[in-house]
Amino acid sequence: MAGMDISGFLRRHTTAAVLVLAVLLAFGFQGSRGIIEPDEGRYTNVALQMLQHDDWISLYRNRDSLHFTKPPLTYWGVAASVSVLGHNEWAVRLPMAAAFVLWVYLALRLGRLFTPARPWLPALLLAGSPVAFLAANWVNTDTVLAAMTALAMACYAQARFGGGGPGWLDAMWCAFGLAFLTKGPPGLLPLLAVLAFAVWHGEARRLLRPLGLLGFALIGFTWYALVIQRHPGLLDYFLGHEVVARIATDTHNRNGEWYGPFTQYLPTLLLGILPALAALAVYRRRAPALPRPAEETRFLWLWFALPLTVFCLAQSRLPLYVLGLILPAVLLLARRLETAPFGRMAAMAAALWLAALLSIKGLLPVALDHKKDSRAFAADIRPMLPGDPAQIVFVEDMSRNGLNLYFGADIKKVSFTPRPKPISDSAYDSSLAQELAQPADARVFILKREIEQRFLHESAAAGIAPRKLGEWIEGRKPGPRDRMIYTLPGEFDGAQ
Repeated sequence: MAGMDISGFLRRHTTAAVLVLAVLLAFGFQGSRGIIEPDEGRYTNVALQMLQHDDWISLYRNRDSLHFTKPPLTYWGVAASVSVLGHNEWAVRLPMAAAFVLWVYLALRLGRLFTPARPWLPALLLAGSPVAFLAANWVNTDTVLAAMTALAMACYAQARFGGGGPGWLDAMWCAFGLAFLTKGPPGLLPLLAVLAFAVWHGEARRLLRPLGLLGFALIGFTWYALVIQRHPGLLDYFLGHEVVARIATDTHNRNGEWYGPFTQYLPTLLLGILPALAALAVYRRRAPALPRPAEETRFLWLWFALPLTVFCLAQSRLPLYVLGLILPAVLLLARRLETAPFGRMAAMAAALWLAALLSIKGLLPVALDHKKDSRAFAADIRPMLPGDPAQIVFVEDMSRNGLNLYFGADIKKVSFTPRPKPISDSAYDSSLAQELAQPADARVFILKREIEQRFLHESAAAGIAPRKLGEWIEGRKPGPRDRMIYTLPGEFDGAQ
């Protein structure tokens, strides 16, 4: 790199350099840690159920419980990856890594439109975003959603600012269909920016492309139509539980307080644009702003501000909801940094920062809570089991859904007291009494030490004498929250 001039090198090797960097960040150390509960375990389990049931339409948490909290696109990606690459963490996290690479590539394409003096800059700032980077290495729907909404906005930007033909608008609608298939209504929030911008400039009718709208409807709504027809009552669940309740109530206990946006979104956005903020702090006085069309700036601000406003008004809030807004924020900041005199020091700082990100990723298995690592938990309890379990039943405890990856077993959660069971997203799959009445099926029961006596009492009341397989100690010394491992007579008859 002659003279360590980062600008000159990246100008000559833009696409290759940015994509190689994105691939390295996304795929390095992907299999170095187990599935972390609860989120990675839940997403992984639902995806594996597709393979186990050979059903890619209905979404299951186990054979007895449906789980429609998210549409299927991310689950499809995970299931397809595992079917090809096998049951391992690397395969499970592949869709998020691929989405990150696509996201960075789209930032490069948008950079050619909005920061033409340095088209690589937005992509480099996005790749170095600690929030975007870490999210891409975690099983979640938000990274896939960020890539799909970026794809839609890039298609619109190419049509509106890049001289592209109307086919780009058709592609935009299809991409929004994919976004809707990833996370439902939140996937359409950037469309508010497109509509507002088009109305502002008197171009709304241009968006009404029959082919594009048809593509959007087929991609975005076909799956919904199939599952609503297959499972009566699901439409009410989607509209009531997943839309109205998330927007208007704090039913989901997702930081609905008035200060929720400040605690959930502000840290995500500040950390998400941290490299850009640092560069701006260093180079602002030495980087005169280039004249840019006001409509471009208006479009980027609408893309950032309108979805953020909706997220703030809604009562359900989690940090990664605003993950996709990092890109428009980075584009706005990159426009201010187009003329910054990057050189040797900038190259060294960027290299050190990216190396630090990779190091953090490599050290995560050491830093993360061992108690939430399903791979470690599986390794601890496997020697206690008389064979491969068909079901792992958690009694009044958080279910470790990630164990499905390591045992190929249904993961269930039961309560002592019978409770109403909604069509989807039920807190428990059944009561303990109902579970004990089921036929033998190589089941393992996991429960805290503090409820062991009640478990034994209720089992005895059902005429069953459970057999203790072992204990899992949560801390250094035995305590009430340690897990007891039981099975029932006859469950593993014939197991090798």
